Amino acid sequence: MPRKTQDMISQEPMQATATLADEWATEVVTRLPENMQQQARVLKAFERSRQIRSASDLLRGLLAYVYTVHSFQHLSIWSLLLGVADVSANDWRKRLQRASGWLTWLLQEVLATSSSVSPWVVRGGWRRVLLIDGTHFSCPGPLGMIWRVHTAFDLLAGRLTQLKVTDRHEGEHLEVFELQAGDLVITDRANGLRQRIVFVLRQAADLVVRFTPHNLPLQEASGKALDVVRWLKGCHAPAGRVVSRDVWISYQGQQFAVRCIGLRLSEAQRKAA
Repeated sequence: MPRKTQDMISQEPMQATATLADEWATEVVTRLPENMQQQARVLKAFERSRQIRSASDLLRGLLAYVYTVHSFQHLSIWSLLLGVADVSANDWRKRLQRASGWLTWLLQEVLATSSSVSPWVVRGGWRRVLLIDGTHFSCPGPLGMIWRVHTAFDLLAGRLTQLKVTDRHEGEHLEVFELQAGDLVITDRANGLRQRIVFVLRQAADLVVRFTPHNLPLQEASGKALDVVRWLKGCHAPAGRVVSRDVWISYQGQQFAVRCIGLRLSEAQRKAA
């Protein structure tokens, strides 16, 4: 084979590697927080060494483990071939375990955006509007491990403020979050239960949540049980009309005042639901 052809073949992998490195530096690193390296040291995710040169290289390897490779052994080979790092499979595993706090911080920073505050929020006096939800992921394998991911998104700050992962022994609930006085929590019907509503109220926070009358007994001021469905039918509200009334819930020997809000759906909305 001619010498010139050999040179062209040997240079192709090097050129491809250089292109990937350039794309990472221009398309990804430029979008990351400027203090990423400093925070990686503060949160004990990165210590400078000859094996991994920077926090951005550490992040590149961790992302490759999630999106590209299939094992830590594969990650070790991948990082060596691309010139990212000369790190063993076991070392990559340890670095991923230490990077949990840093990755959470990084996710929150990347999701952060500037936002304006709506007038109704200002009038309500709320400090934060938290959209709270949970989901679960089933892991492959014979044990069938399930991980639950609990998230709280701050609508005013435009960022994910809390993210917690639990195993199958802990279901979706509000007590896993750290709430503050002046918070407005918006969540789904999984949290429309007395103990979870009371938890929010005891933090001096407010809550908007859908509920099922069977799972959330409501009372009138006198303490008499309220038939929610009968009350709604008695309002004779036309489609699109919002009705509401003050009600109470009883929990652990105490009564808590709340507001029940109903919206009469149109025929098309009922069919869609």
